[in-house]
Amino acid sequence: MHFLSPALLHLAWLALIPLALYLFRKRARRVSVSTLLFFRSLSREHQESAWLRKVKKWLSLLLTLLVILLSALALGRPASDVGKNAATAIVLVIDCSASMAARDARGETRLAVAKRLLHQRLKDLPDQVIFSLVAYDAKPHVLLSRSRNRRECLRLLSEIQPMPMEGRPAAALIVSRRLAEIEARSQIWHAGDTAFTDTQSLSYVFLDAALASPQNIGITSFQIRQAPMARDRFETFIKVSAAKSNRTNITSTLEVTLAGRLVQLRELELDPGHSTTLIVPLEGVRGQRLELRLKTLGDALGWDDAIVTFLPQSRPIIVSWVADKADPFTELAMTSMIEAGRIEVLKGSPSSWPLKDKPDVYVFEGWLPDNWPTDRPIIALNPPQTSGPVHLQPLAAPGLPHDSVRDVAPDHPLLYRVSSSRLAVMQTSILQLNGSMEPLWMAGTEPILAAGENSGQRMVITAFSPSRSEQLALLPAFPLLLGNALYWCAESTEAMSELRPQHPGELLSETGLIEWTEWDGNQFVETTLDSSKGLFAIKQIGAWQSLDHRGTSILASATETDLPILNEDATSMPVLPIIKARAAVSDWPVALLWLVLMLLILESWLFHRKAVY
Repeated sequence: MHFLSPALLHLAWLALIPLALYLFRKRARRVSVSTLLFFRSLSREHQESAWLRKVKKWLSLLLTLLVILLSALALGRPASDVGKNAATAIVLVIDCSASMAARDARGETRLAVAKRLLHQRLKDLPDQVIFSLVAYDAKPHVLLSRSRNRRECLRLLSEIQPMPMEGRPAAALIVSRRLAEIEARSQIWHAGDTAFTDTQSLSYVFLDAALASPQNIGITSFQIRQAPMARDRFETFIKVSAAKSNRTNITSTLEVTLAGRLVQLRELELDPGHSTTLIVPLEGVRGQRLELRLKTLGDALGWDDAIVTFLPQSRPIIVSWVADKADPFTELAMTSMIEAGRIEVLKGSPSSWPLKDKPDVYVFEGWLPDNWPTDRPIIALNPPQTSGPVHLQPLAAPGLPHDSVRDVAPDHPLLYRVSSSRLAVMQTSILQLNGSMEPLWMAGTEPILAAGENSGQRMVITAFSPSRSEQLALLPAFPLLLGNALYWCAESTEAMSELRPQHPGELLSETGLIEWTEWDGNQFVETTLDSSKGLFAIKQIGAWQSLDHRGTSILASATETDLPILNEDATSMPVLPIIKARAAVSDWPVALLWLVLMLLILESWLFHRKAVY
């Protein structure tokens, strides 16, 4: 037995008042009267022994003391020891990421199921429990912190809506853990479709709201760029994935619409957990609206089924090309990209280094600077010596010929549409790569093409001479390789900003009226947003355009597309012992109050009927 309001037990001192009145009551006095006839008649009617009178007085005192003591105990709110180790605080955590918008056959979202599971357990909690409410998508949001207002908690819970964002459960677990550490005995109730990991040290309950039989296929990667060697031509890279929980393979149709006109229609068939990549060539005018939409029978999640964007209007990439002696094939590739309007070249010699103008990409051919620049990405073509992060051992002229080249990482963006078959190259040096550089081409046992990042700086290194390689001049491999390298290196620069899609949850810096073509999961909707502060978080999927800029927001998340399957054991998991403490908390005071009422009725009956005073 323990008390929830022990501060009120001090009211038991009120029992001293009737006790003092009993101990210090007035003694009987002798009074002279004229006759005893009246008092003799009374004594005959109420004749009783002395011990019975004493018992009545003690009984009256006992009943009075019990009424006062039991009333004080009831105000102290006694509770059974069965629930004394139960939680006194609950941290409610609910997932509102994109996957929680998945619908079952009845059209009910996973978030609606999660809210219902929490609501069913909240209504049985005692009033003294402390609530905290955390909702998370791309980041955690503390909606309610340490409050006993159950009505406010339920109101905030009902207002939560799913967001087209990739969930970050690790950040939500950190916030929930810190809220739980505030109270000595706290529980974390997590409602979602995927349980937290690393919860061994926590009092943790997972309420699974996942689909019992999910079926989903969605776009998990997207990129659009201008074709390196052609004008007004674009290439779209799309990756489509199927959820691992799908029971069978799924057939889906991809519709590609440009400027309101259907230009391509592709049918895809994917097994559970598999993906496929598509390269969609497009020809159109910059600024035209491009829509891609997957149509799948029985698809549970709509947010990953469509992408809308504009054909980019990016400016040319500014390239500083510093060469000791320019290779004619490099010059030919640069010229073709200049004519297509893809790049602007600032050509210089080693004597003009360092350059005054800052480009988007540095290209060093046959030469490397001693003072290595770290503020821009670098392409090192056929470097002659070691400098900065580039380490190599030069070979004696003319080099080492190789009849073939082997692809090590064929899916790397540098090798997009670059065929290495029938390539014969002349190796000029032996590259010594560090851990951050990835070999892409191997000639024999040595890498001749590598790419990677060094301290956040993107780099591409080649160890062959184009002019001394036999078949390289007859194939488009080298111009495509150089164009891919420039695009890959300039990916994070301002020149490629319009080509780079954003994701919901990222910040957008725009001021004024912004027009959105929004994908709501079922259709494209035209909306308008007025941004007066100039900085806001993206909360929708679609294409936007302001007075000066355009951009795209996409979900493209393999994590959200891969819908989990319901774990029935997790849903039926018994709640930790706070629910059982409710009966002990509420029944004891009520029982005591009923006992006090019965004692008062008994004392009243004894006083009036049996002359107990």
